[in-house]
Amino acid sequence: MALLSTFIATQRYAEVTPYIKGNVLELGCQNSLLLGNSNYNISKYYGVEKSTNLVNKLTKQYPDATFLQRDLDRDTLGLDNIFDCVLMVALIEHLYNQKFVFEGVARALKSGGIAAITTPTMLGNDIILPLGASIGLFSKAAVEQHIVVYNRTRFRNIAKTAGLTLKHHHYFQMFCNQIAILEKP
Repeated sequence: MALLSTFIATQRYAEVTPYIKGNVLELGCQNSLLLGNSNYNISKYYGVEKSTNLVNKLTKQYPDATFLQRDLDRDTLGLDNIFDCVLMVALIEHLYNQKFVFEGVARALKSGGIAAITTPTMLGNDIILPLGASIGLFSKAAVEQHIVVYNRTRFRNIAKTAGLTLKHHHYFQMFCNQIAILEKP
């Protein structure tokens, strides 16, 4: 892992922490960092990952949680009106089928539920990430894997398309990352 990757991931989770409550769906859950911390008010946790091997590993590691294998660009979640909170931490920039993903998130949320999304800004993605990757601070693979870069206007537009509302947006990590909070009416 690159030198700053763990530090950056910890800061991203700190940004979404105030929004984590009730039934939680984490898309692109990776190693389910949330489950190692008992400070969250989680009633039920579902994690979604593309890798079957990782889903199997996490299922054994966290038997009280539910893990599902899905290709988020192609597979429907099949989890309608269940969640108070959907998390996408450093995920959306890796997905091709944006409208499909946001519509799936909208279906998964209960009325009044929120989606908390972190993603790099243009500054973070197009300038800082490539520079940092070149000297080993960040993953070199991430430079090639990021497909889309969001800003407040793009979040507002995609939210509206999916039947959600942008409730909050702010920058963190010196304007290199951002968080968007979308709500289902």
